[in-house]
Parts: sequence; C-alpha cells; structure tokens
Amino acid sequence: MKDHTLFSKPFLTSIFLGIGGFLYGYDSGIITPSLALKSFLDYFGQPDAATRGAIVSVYQAGAWFGSASVGITSDRFGRRKAIAFGCIWGVIGAVLMAGAAHVAMLIMGRLLVGFAVGTITGVAPVFGAEIAKTHERARITATNQMMVAWGFFVALWTGVGEGKWNNPNQWRVGFAIQGIPPLLLGLGVLFIGESPRWLCLKGRNEEGMQAFRNYHYDGSNEEWCNAEFSIIQVNIAEERRAQGRLSWADLFKTPAFRKRLFVGSFVWAAAMLSGISFVQYYQTAIYATLQFDQNEQLLVSGLYGSVAPVACLASLFFVDRIGRKNILISSSALLSLCYLIITILAAVYPARPGQPTNVAAQRGLIACIFAVSANYSALLGPMTWIIPPEVFTTELRAKANAIIQVIHYSISLVITQCSPIALAAVGWKYYILFILTNALCTLIFAFAYPETKGKSLEEIDEIFGDVKIVRGNNMKMYNDEENGIEHLEVRDEKA
Repeated sequence: MKDHTLFSKPFLTSIFLGIGGFLYGYDSGIITPSLALKSFLDYFGQPDAATRGAIVSVYQAGAWFGSASVGITSDRFGRRKAIAFGCIWGVIGAVLMAGAAHVAMLIMGRLLVGFAVGTITGVAPVFGAEIAKTHERARITATNQMMVAWGFFVALWTGVGEGKWNNPNQWRVGFAIQGIPPLLLGLGVLFIGESPRWLCLKGRNEEGMQAFRNYHYDGSNEEWCNAEFSIIQVNIAEERRAQGRLSWADLFKTPAFRKRLFVGSFVWAAAMLSGISFVQYYQTAIYATLQFDQNEQLLVSGLYGSVAPVACLASLFFVDRIGRKNILISSSALLSLCYLIITILAAVYPARPGQPTNVAAQRGLIACIFAVSANYSALLGPMTWIIPPEVFTTELRAKANAIIQVIHYSISLVITQCSPIALAAVGWKYYILFILTNALCTLIFAFAYPETKGKSLEEIDEIFGDVKIVRGNNMKMYNDEENGIEHLEVRDEKA
C-alpha cells in the first residue's frame, strides 16, 4: 500500500513536533540581532570577543548536555515524555534570559534553553521517523529543518522590529518570545500517540498496535495495517535476538555498529563544518566589516533569514525523490564553491574604514552568504534530520541519536566560541577553513556513504548486515481457533 496523501496524520504530527525545530532556529537566531543592538551591548558593558563567544556558545554547551540525556529519558520514559521534559527547561531558560540583570544570568538562561533544544531535537526526529511510512519518511523528518528555518526567520525579523523600537529594554522582547514554543510543545505532546516502535520495544504490543492504527488506519486499510505492524513486531524481535540488550558501549564494539554511528554522526559533523553556524551567528559581524550600520546589519540579516524557509519548503517536494547521497555530494561541493567566492571577494575588495568600498563586490559577497543559506536549507540541512534516525535499529536509535547530537553540538560549540576571535584575528582568511572542510565532506559522502532512499527502517538494516530482515512475503499469519490465539510463522528466505 502506498498512500500519497500530502497531509497524512504522521506528517501533521511531525509539523507539531517541529515546534522543537522552530525553537532551535529561533534560539539560534535571536542572539544574532541582539549582538547588533547598541542597547544590549551597552547594558552588558560592551562585551569583548571572548564574552560574546561565550554568550553564543553556552547555548551549544547546554544542548550538548540535553542531547546526552536523551538516550536515557527517551528509552526509559518514551518519546513524548522525553520531549515534555526538555520543554520545561526551555520555559525556565526563556524567563531567565528575558529578565537578565547581568551576563551571568543571561548565560544561565541560554544554557537552559540550549539544554531544552538538545533534548527536543534529540528525540523529535527519531519520533517522526518511527511513525512515518517509508515513502514519506524523508519528507516527515525534513520538516524539522523547515521549522528550524522558520524559527530563524521569525527571530531575525523580531530583531529588526526590536531595532525600530527605541527603548533600552528592546532586546528583552525577543528573549521572552522564545518561551512560547516550548510551552505549547510541552503541553501538546502529551496528547498525541506514542511511537509504536518504542511500545513494541518495551513489549507493549497491544498498545503499539493501537498507536500504529491511530497514525495509519484510514477505514479501508485494515489488512495493510495488520501486515505492516506484524513486520515491525517481528523485526524488532529479530533485532533483540541478534543484538540482545545493548549498552552505550555496544555502539562501538562491532564494525556494523561503528559504521552506523559514522554514517549517522558525520552528516551532522559536515553540517557544522559547512560553516552555517558561523554565518548564522556572526553574519552581523561580517556585515560590520563591510561598514554597514546597525539598521543595515539587522535588515540584511532579516533578508538572509527569509531565504531558508523558502528553500526548506521547496525541499519537501523533492527530498523523497532524489537519492540522499546525491544531495549530500552536491550540497557540500556547492558550499565549498560559495566560500571560495566569498574568500576571493573579501580578500581582493576589502572594506576599510574611511575608504571607498566596492559596492558590486559587497553585493556579490552578500549574495554568496545568501546562497550558503539556500543550499544548506534545501539540501544538507534536511539530511541531518533524515539520515541519523534511519540508520539505527529500534533498540539503538535513541542512544545513538543522543551520541550524534553530542557530536553535533560539540563541533558547533567550538566553532561558535572560536569564530569571533578568529574573525577578529585573521579576517577573511578564516573563510578558507570552510572551503577545505566542505571539499573534504564532498569526498567522504562520495566514497563512504550508503544510499538509504526508498527503504523501510527495517530494510536499511540489511545495508549494515548485522540483523536478518524479515519481509512480508516471508511471514504467514494463521489462527488457532481451538485456543483462540493468532500465530505468526516466519519462513527462512533460503528455504
């Protein structure tokens, strides 16, 4: 069965879960205009490059701890409760940031918001992948990137609005708004169905079947629902038989597990090494080097934020049709080219205080920064949400995704902390780093990545070869009328 309904229940659920992605984008974006507001800088005593880096990067540190907790909370309490747990800290962090009386209070609030984001983004893509049908899984998990883009868009234009409001507390508004998404998500997530695969993993098969039907039954597909859920049940049982109870250390013990972990984590490493965090957080500093004043910096950053939602929306129409590998290769190659052009323009036509600037070169550099956003949002960005949940078995998925998000936020932490210092020290030469990292990622995607498009979560296990896959045509259901029970017979493929 292949229902191509655009607004299926799993898709609508994924949009709701995407509020976590919206929070990620908004929290990432709202600090950008804040660092350009004179009232913010004056209130906190004109923080130097290291302090600005700490204000930005402590968010990544919080996300690191949040994502590290996911393997425990998501596996033990379920996908929904793990998300609700993260949302509590998001609300508290927003309150602290909006009411910040000094830098320490601001940093503590940002740390807690980061913890919330790390928790939510560690669970939501897994949840989305586990409730999706094979043909719509990429579109469903890619909604996280679309919602990140919308969050960033709203944050940057909130910053533009703050800049127009002549008030010494203008910067507090944006920080207060960030408490709304976790409040809505934390309450609402408790009213949606749990992941059927998680329920099966816990041996709660009847509840799992009911949850599966809630997401997929349309009144006419009873046979498909029964067959599909049986396949999920049998394969989870096979995973448990082949792998047993898995600890954190088991993720590193076998070549198959290590390959899964590499495939899942490197796509996030590539995303951070693409330079997108640097551009997002410090674009106003880049515009300042072009001699833009505060209002110009905020306006251009707002226009920058408008690119990503359009690109992400476009990606939903092709992400399930084009191979994951082709998207990854083309994205990294184009990003490397964009940074090459940015580096050349910044080196040949530098903007120096008191001297005439080359307007065409400025526009070209800004156009390339916008192209970086469009590329990442339509191609590489969605892959970071799609691939990691795909490549792990149900038993491994939460633990592995926690490790992947720890790697993601660790790299992002280093880049966001070091970027303002590096930009101040070496200027345009810093962009060379991203030419090289994106070129390296292109090669790794081309020669070391498998293709997962068009495969069910259970069929993807075949790529790694550590679990025997049971398909529908190898199963037979029959009733034992005498005892009133149903049996499932699994035939060996070689028989």
